This record gives sequence, C-alpha cells and structure tokens, in this order.
Amino acid sequence: MIKNNLPISSSLEDYLEAIAEIIEENEHAHTKDIARKLGVSMPSVTNALQALAARGLLIYRSHTPVKLTESGAAKAAVILRRHQALRRFLANLLKVDPEEADAAACRIEHVIQEPITSRMTALIEAVEEREDCAGLRAYLNETMPQIKPDSGNSLISLDKLKKNHPAELVYISENLRGIKKFADMGIVPGAILQYEGTAPFGDLIRIKLMDTQLSLRTGDAKYIWVRVIK
Repeated sequence: MIKNNLPISSSLEDYLEAIAEIIEENEHAHTKDIARKLGVSMPSVTNALQALAARGLLIYRSHTPVKLTESGAAKAAVILRRHQALRRFLANLLKVDPEEADAAACRIEHVIQEPITSRMTALIEAVEEREDCAGLRAYLNETMPQIKPDSGNSLISLDKLKKNHPAELVYISENLRGIKKFADMGIVPGAILQYEGTAPFGDLIRIKLMDTQLSLRTGDAKYIWVRVIK
C-alpha cells in the first residue's frame, strides 16, 4: 500500500539522490549499483527501496532496475539542486577543497529548504558573474585559502595583534559599548581583518577590513577578540 504522506528521512533522501544520479549516468539503476555508490550492504538497499516504494517515490521489483516515479524524480531533483548549490557555494566562494565541499554538502543538504537554496544560488551567480563583484572575487580568492582549521592558537584582543598580521574576528565582548555601530562597520564574528598600525592622532589604531580602512579606539579594541591567521 502506497502512503504518500510518510516522512522522508535524511538516509532515504541519500538513496533517492544516489538513484537519480545512477539513472542519469547509466540510464538504469540496479540494487548492486546503489549499494556500491553508497557503500552499504545489499539488505540495507532492499530495506530502503521498500521504504521509498511505500512512499510512492519509486517502483521496485526484485531482479529488475529501479524506476523513479514522477513524484520520486521531482523529489530527487530538489535534493540534487540543494546539493549542487551547497557544493558550489563551499567550493567556489569559500574555496573549500572540492572533495570536502561535496562531503559537507551531503550533510547540510538535509536541513535547508527553499527559498534558502534559491537565495544561495542567486548569491553564487552574482559573485561569480557580476562585474561589480570583481573586488569581492579577488578578496575571496586571496583570503579564504588562508583560513585554516584551528590548530590550537589562542585568542588575543585586537589591540595585541601585530602589524600586518591578518586575523579572524571570533568574539566581541558584551562590555563593548556601541556594538551595533561596530556591526554596521562590518566588525562582526567571522570577519577577516588586519592591523595596520596606530593612527596619527589620539588613542586610535588602524585596521583594514576587506578594502576599507577603519580607526578604532584602543580601549574598544580590547573588547574585540581575534585568532591570528597563519
């Protein structure tokens, strides 16, 4: 009996995505092909196919290729679109290694929905194609590969950062007055900045944030914590 209202787990979404990819590559999908692609046992594939068939997403009979139904093909297309958008965002914009980007996309794709996928795709296309994003593309190409996994280097306050050393802003203390003002300037967790020295007048330091130079009071910089990028 087919029950179209049954929920689809993350695991079943992976099976549906794999089946769609195998059919696109080979024009058919056998259980052994699915098992090989996902690295699972044949009994696991059989259980998954039975569950997907019960939801009306595919037609499964022993010793014959698996066929997606119209609703199954539509569902698989949505999953594939999410995966491709995430992989493209991670690899092309964040400059993550392609294999790592693909693996991360597999994990994330189950928890985002429309219109997030559409907005992400629009952002990717804008950054990659618009002429007025040339500066941003150059910034991403230069900065993203420098951000490495945390190797245990501790946080320091911004006023202790050495000249010309890039750093990732990690934390802003609640004791900093005017946090919103700083957020409007782009001084937020995750931002990449560089200390450029002291300003000519007053108790000020100069930092570079993307292509913008900013001046901050030393007293304020003590409440902004960064991790040096090596």
